[in-house]
Amino acid sequence: MTLTLSSLLAALGGLAAVGGLALAVAGGVGWASSTTVRRRSRLERKIRAVFVKDARTPTSWWARGQTRLAGSAVAGLGVWLFTGWLMGGLVTVAVVIGLPWLLNTSGSGKSQIDKLEAIEEWVRRMSDIHTVGVSLEATIQRSLETVPGAIREEVRLLVSRQQAGWVPQDAYRAFADELNDAMVDEVAALLILHVEDRGSGLSKALRELAEALQHEVLSRREVEADRQKPRTNDRWVTIFCLAIFGVTAFSGAYVEPYDTLAGHLVLAFVAVAFVLVKIWMRRMAILEPAPRFLSPADRSGAQIAKETP
Repeated sequence: MTLTLSSLLAALGGLAAVGGLALAVAGGVGWASSTTVRRRSRLERKIRAVFVKDARTPTSWWARGQTRLAGSAVAGLGVWLFTGWLMGGLVTVAVVIGLPWLLNTSGSGKSQIDKLEAIEEWVRRMSDIHTVGVSLEATIQRSLETVPGAIREEVRLLVSRQQAGWVPQDAYRAFADELNDAMVDEVAALLILHVEDRGSGLSKALRELAEALQHEVLSRREVEADRQKPRTNDRWVTIFCLAIFGVTAFSGAYVEPYDTLAGHLVLAFVAVAFVLVKIWMRRMAILEPAPRFLSPADRSGAQIAKETP
């Protein structure tokens, strides 16, 4: 297979089409934050993490991966020119771009545990701050000075909503939606109950809830440690497969059958099958989270608490 002007133009046209699709997705997701507080779907959160820069993702994947994108283009073009495989070059581009995903087999479990541990620390600190005569809202605002970094942005948003006059129940539900964890629902439920009855004993209830959160964090870390061994094996299998692909791509006569159209289709099929197997293996290692019990905060952020005369 030889490199011609028409094939080069076709490749550039394909890259332009992919770029246009990426911009269309980014435009569909939106560049400005919405005024309606609702629970985003998992697919929408992943798309926003790729293309959108906001308070919770200081840099989008597009900004973080510019060097990798340039390297993938150079590597793909080099494989194409050296071997004559257009499909091999495209596979190389995909491998370089997706290399962090291929080698990072831990998923989001560890980050979720870190956030839950930060919630436990935050709740424990609030139990120390809250004293007789100090309101819950003032306690949360004072806790912002020492809140752990893993949840600093979520707590800052909670304080901002309180200062903007949000209905407290809506603000706490939105806080739970941001963290998206059943244990955080328990924290939000406790705060909502206190807002509704303003009873005593909040500090004690917060301490008891912090103990329950601590036990939950330890339990999740044990499960995560048990799943680390198969994830490590998965990573080594991935490295071995990528090494085999890299060696065979430059082995000459051994890969001549892939120079045909049928060979390109087979190569594409193998690449897609490899990705599907990776997804399947990851799903096997993911522990399904406990279902949440709080309904999402789907009311507008413009709704504020009614002032009492």
